[in-house]
Formats: sequence, structure tokens, C-alpha cells
Amino acid sequence: MDPRKQRSRDRLFGAALELAADQPISSLTVTQLADAAGVHRSTFYEHADSPEGLVEAALTAELDVLRDELMNDRSDAATAVATVTEGVLRHILRHVDIYRRELADGGGALHAMLSRHFRGSTETLLERGRVEIPVSAAGVSAQSVTDAAARFLADGTVGIIDGWLQHPSPRVEDFLRIYLALLPDWWPHRPPEPADGAARG
Repeated sequence: MDPRKQRSRDRLFGAALELAADQPISSLTVTQLADAAGVHRSTFYEHADSPEGLVEAALTAELDVLRDELMNDRSDAATAVATVTEGVLRHILRHVDIYRRELADGGGALHAMLSRHFRGSTETLLERGRVEIPVSAAGVSAQSVTDAAARFLADGTVGIIDGWLQHPSPRVEDFLRIYLALLPDWWPHRPPEPADGAARG
């Protein structure tokens, strides 16, 4: 991307995230976003086809950086997955007003976007041989089981995030303790740490 187009994209992304923090994404307009970014409407359409698409692209750009970090992390799979999951949670907290409103009750494009992100990360880890899913179902192909497992992990994770964001002050540590306790044994993860003050074995 040439520098001029990159600058326009960055201004649009910044405007989208700032405005979406204060009002529902569905109420944003192209004119409003273009004015806030200081660009022409025609420039807006070089980067997105709708306000919803622009907000999603702005958030996805941050998530893509985290996925790249996961794929470049050469530590064991459990450590790499835990590190990037924490990164995604901190990304969500940076944009908590957007995610809390748009994920409420499992609806909206952001639920689908986050699910695609988690599923895509799982599929890439599988393709690169970083993880495997040693699960089978009688009469069902291994590929079907793997696809179902990736979707199960993705949608389950987003559902937990939705519930976590309903707390007035969501904490990453609280999410991770619940999440790690719920992850199936076949997915690489470390046991949850005891809560503060709990006995340590």
C-alpha cells in the first residue's frame, strides 16, 4: 500500500474506532466517518463498503497483528496460544465500549468477526503442524471432526468473552481462569492458576 493510501486508511480506522466507542455501529454514516477522518467520501470507499465494514476492518487489522505474533512464536503450542489469547483480551479491553455493546447477547457482525479470527488461528496452527486434534467420531471424516472442533473452540471462546464483558470491570486474569478450566483436554493449554489465597499444590 502506498504511503498516501496508508495514511488515509489509518485516519479512517482511527475515526471509526473513536466514533464506534460512543455510538452503535449501525448508526454511523459514511459522511460522518469521512468528515472525522478528514478525507473525501470517495476515499472512504477505497477502504470499506460500509461503516460496519470499516469498523470491522479496523479491529481485524489489530487482530491480524496478534495472529502473526502467534504464528511467529516458536515456544510450545500451549504457551503460544496462551500468549496470543491474552493479547486478544487486551485488544478487546482497549475497545471495550465497542465490544461490550456489539457482542451483547451473541449478536452482530463482531461476534462473527471474532469467531472467524479464532477459527482462522486454529486452522493455521493445524495446517502448520503446531497442534493436532486427536478426536474421532464414528462414521465421520477426520476433516469434518477437525472443522467442527475449530468452530466449537471459536464460538465457545466468543461466547465466554460476551459473558465476561458483562462484568462492570472485566479482568484478563478472571477470564483466563475460567477459560483454561473449560478448555477440553485435547486442546493445548496449561491448567488454570489457583485463585489468590487458594492452596497451591
